[in-house]
Amino acid sequence: MRPETEPRPRTRPLPDLDAEREVDLGGYWRTIGARWWILLAAVVVGALIGYFVSLGSGTVYRAKATIYLGQPISPFGGGGQIQSLGSNPSTAGQIAKAESTIQEAAQHIGVPPGKLRRGVSTGTVAGALTKVGQTPLVTVSVRGPWRDKTAQAANVIAGIIVKDVSGYVDAKISALKDQEQAEVQELASTNSRVDELQSALTKGKGLSEADRLSLLSVLGFAEQRRGELVQQQTQTRELLSVAVNVERSQIVTRAAAVKVNARSSKSSLAVGGLIGLIVGIALALLWDPLVQRRRPRVS
Repeated sequence: MRPETEPRPRTRPLPDLDAEREVDLGGYWRTIGARWWILLAAVVVGALIGYFVSLGSGTVYRAKATIYLGQPISPFGGGGQIQSLGSNPSTAGQIAKAESTIQEAAQHIGVPPGKLRRGVSTGTVAGALTKVGQTPLVTVSVRGPWRDKTAQAANVIAGIIVKDVSGYVDAKISALKDQEQAEVQELASTNSRVDELQSALTKGKGLSEADRLSLLSVLGFAEQRRGELVQQQTQTRELLSVAVNVERSQIVTRAAAVKVNARSSKSSLAVGGLIGLIVGIALALLWDPLVQRRRPRVS
């Protein structure tokens, strides 16, 4: 028989891998569903183990300070809010964890920078007012083995953040104080001038009518200027009060150390429950083979 007339071997159809995979996955899910009590027991046991591990992990100290980052106001255009370092909550986290901040705080309270660095964290206090554009509060937390120095570290870091984000407002406060001081001096000089003019009018009985009218005119201008200065001084003090109490960043609550577990109970419960879930899935899938192995063989 010639080669071209020889019958070709029949090719076998390739298996449908997707169908087999769907069947396998469906079987796994059915097996896990049938052994749901194993998963539940494993999650509960894992969570309990995680909780007891957190209780036996020792104690540390935690201190938390709360900061108001401030809300700078533009001196032009009707005093609208402006964007600055203080209006961005992430600025506090960057400053708190910066190496320069850690070094400065560690040197100030006398602790190793490495231990302090591991325990520093920040967070934003969410509230209804943050949705309308107001700068939220920020917390600075420090965890460490020191009782008094933990609170000191949190307060020092909070102070560094307040100082670093308040550059614009500090310059504004300084300018307003200079303006207030100038107004105080001018007002004192004007008051002295008014007293002199009033004394001259009282004692000047021999003054001519023209001189008296001239003194009265000058006295009127001096009293008008005094009224303007009083009004300007009041406005300056109001602006200064807003800058100090509203625009500038400040520490709202200072830190105080409290004793806590070295490991968080909530995180230990979550991690223990997750590990228990994984172990429960493995036990549910291997349950039948394990039971069959333990059954005695019939001869």
